[in-house]
Amino acid sequence: MTYLTIPDELDKRLAALAAKAHVSKDEYALQALEEFLEDQEDYLQALEISQRIERGEEKTIPYTEVLRQYENEHSPH
Repeated sequence: MTYLTIPDELDKRLAALAAKAHVSKDEYALQALEEFLEDQEDYLQALEISQRIERGEEKTIPYTEVLRQYENEHSPH
């Protein structure tokens, strides 16, 4: 289990928002932390893919090609 010391000003902001949302500070803080971690994971994954593209280890597909493939797959035959 992790315990955090939250600076007073941040705690006041958290308390005010939690009160407005009618949830506990813990619930609000956990939700914010979860969203932050998901954003960071997405960012790091995008950064990794970008680096692989720059090194030539992964290729991109032009938008027009993606659109053409989509249209072919979803057009009535």
